[in-house]
Amino acid sequence: MRVDDGALPPVAGAAQPEPGTVARSPWARLREKARWRPGKEHLAVLLLALLVLAVHDVRYMLTHPFWTDEAWVAASTLFPLSQLPATTSSTPIGWSVLARLLTVHGTQTARLLPLVFAGAAVVTAYWFARRIGWRWEPASVAAGLVAALGVLLVPAMLVRNDLKQYTAEAFTVLLTLALTARLERRWSRGGLAALSVSIWGGMLISHAVAFVGIAALAALCLVQLARRAWRRLAEAAVAAAGTGVIMLGLYELFDARASKALDGSAYWPHFYLPAAQGLHASAAFVIRHFHEVRAYFGLGPWWLAVPLVIAGLVTITRLGRPATAIAVAGLWLEMLVLSALRKYPFLNLRTSTFLFAVTVVVAAIGLVGVCSLLRRWLPNWAVAGLAALAVAAFAVNAQPYLRSHTIANEDVRDQALYVAAHAAPGDMIVVNLNSNWGFAYYWPTGRPARRADLAVKQEYEAYFPGQPRIIVARDRDPAAINAALSQALARARHTCARVWLIRTHMNPSEQAAWAAALSRQGQSSTRVGRYGLRVIRVGGSSCQ
Repeated sequence: MRVDDGALPPVAGAAQPEPGTVARSPWARLREKARWRPGKEHLAVLLLALLVLAVHDVRYMLTHPFWTDEAWVAASTLFPLSQLPATTSSTPIGWSVLARLLTVHGTQTARLLPLVFAGAAVVTAYWFARRIGWRWEPASVAAGLVAALGVLLVPAMLVRNDLKQYTAEAFTVLLTLALTARLERRWSRGGLAALSVSIWGGMLISHAVAFVGIAALAALCLVQLARRAWRRLAEAAVAAAGTGVIMLGLYELFDARASKALDGSAYWPHFYLPAAQGLHASAAFVIRHFHEVRAYFGLGPWWLAVPLVIAGLVTITRLGRPATAIAVAGLWLEMLVLSALRKYPFLNLRTSTFLFAVTVVVAAIGLVGVCSLLRRWLPNWAVAGLAALAVAAFAVNAQPYLRSHTIANEDVRDQALYVAAHAAPGDMIVVNLNSNWGFAYYWPTGRPARRADLAVKQEYEAYFPGQPRIIVARDRDPAAINAALSQALARARHTCARVWLIRTHMNPSEQAAWAAALSRQGQSSTRVGRYGLRVIRVGGSSCQ
């Protein structure tokens, strides 16, 4: 395995064409692209991307109701586009815009969006590994195919069936790394501009791209500094500064609220590195988290996975892409630092999906790099057999996660539709706070409005000002629950109506608060249907 001819830049200066090429005008390149026809290799990659539809249970994804974390994304499609900055919450605003394009109201068609980006991540992984700088063509193709297959089958991506941006984060991070490697292969200001756009443009659909973008730009500057390529260093620094300004503006406009959502939660501290407790506690934290999610890498035991990843970083460096290798290693370090600062969770299965995908791609490059070295001592058939065995072992590890059904069972859809079909016109409907977005999305009558509510991280709730019989609890505490129930019961007693209770995503304290509120009112509820729905049949002398 040798470094390719164009890997190391000569001296700082103007961009150099690759050996054997002649500089062409933009119009000539455009005409060439217009005449492009897909070859067998392109069709193979397209087939790998389309296999996303086979490894995921699409029918399940399109029929299973949204759970709470998806419901607020789906509910954002109900409000005018002008309200999107206030309703998109922790989801990147571009993801919410794209969800509108695929949403058929009352259905789960928007879940096709994560599948689209899962397929795009497969293609990008192929491009990244294929064009990393291999001198031997079979190794180049093999690296691309193994990397693409890795992203297709990595368990962390296979369990991504919900309407969240995590597959888009894997795609944008891989795209940024691929563009970094491309820039190292052929330096140009246009390449720098493309890298910059991939970072700040990617922030519209991904939070994670900001992290890899910082790592990539810093790595490019560091490599140019080490090479004393002063002109390229200046160009990289200017690009980094401009990108940073745009990133900061986008963060303040759209993402600052998302970072606030991580504060004050009882869930996320489990994923924050306890740096203040010392080295031993920090090391134990890292080891524990790797042990908890090891299966989702699909790379087998640590003694096999870690050497493969290290081999990948070494291979990327030896192939003349040191900045890319530094960016990958720096990304892991960056995530640990952010975790220690309590700014981003470390190795949470959902929010770190991009780390799983990137790590598998680097391991795939490491596998092909090791096999390329083994060709010096082993016959080609033996090397190919070893690579095939490794890929087969990876596929076996992924098998339990194929077509997985991992979406939470919080069926506010069928509760809402049952009430719509069976409730009398005068019946009251009480919706607990965390069901408000799902109920608003699935309720077939009228359109919801939005009101501010600081009791939830989304800072708003959906309600129905034109339908006073629908009461949404303003909080999850006993006072708010008792107030909502008391209001509904007072109206129901006056009209001898029933009170329907629509409740999902309740923690134990909220369940206790509902039980206490019912007891305080002298009422009991009866379960109706198969969806967790309950109804109160209001008694009293006036209703006999």
